[in-house]
Amino acid sequence: MIKKIDILGMQIDNYTVRESILRLDTYMSNTVLNIIETVTMKQLVKAAENPAIKDCLMQADLCIIGEREILAETGNATVQRMREVRDQDFMLELLKRVVRNQKRVFLIAMTSGELEEIQTVFTEINPKISIVGSYAVADCVGDMDSVVNELNGTTPDIVISALDSPMEEEFILEHKDKIGAGVWYGIGASYKTVHGHRGVGELLQKLTFRGKLRHSVSKYENENKDRK
Repeated sequence: MIKKIDILGMQIDNYTVRESILRLDTYMSNTVLNIIETVTMKQLVKAAENPAIKDCLMQADLCIIGEREILAETGNATVQRMREVRDQDFMLELLKRVVRNQKRVFLIAMTSGELEEIQTVFTEINPKISIVGSYAVADCVGDMDSVVNELNGTTPDIVISALDSPMEEEFILEHKDKIGAGVWYGIGASYKTVHGHRGVGELLQKLTFRGKLRHSVSKYENENKDRK
């Protein structure tokens, strides 16, 4: 299996869940921040117009492909990988590790409603998960340093973020050296696909970005052909 896939000029990790979890185990024992980012069609499409997205994905210690359409678009749609991505196996395994190793979790999302939804999904998966704090950036009254201060005050082992793109990537690039945790795990909206939580609006958005990704890939390939 190809361990890296090339899409829109970016090299994205394509490890199996088992291979990714082995890397996670190392990260959770580190004293410096390791960044894990879930890669979505939305991020890939927006990367062309926002360099922060591309920079963040390239600097991440581990990228997790979050949507099967990305594999299909790059010709890497093996049965195993398609199933792993569809079922969000990496996220499920990560949550098992978090509980087993008694790791402390801090949640960050765009709104308080999203935080409630994430907590509901996570506690359904494993009621023993230790969520020591959370923050909705919509409630932020000052600059984003206040988010970092709130986060660090709970001394988490892992930060799980559902910030929207490009806020997710811009926040990481600006504040990663200030975050006192071992792992930052950007999940985007992937939690909504677990246990059938995704609604009609999310499905329509997914279809929209699938079309945009195909257009972006086709445009990128044609432009590169012209340069040769």
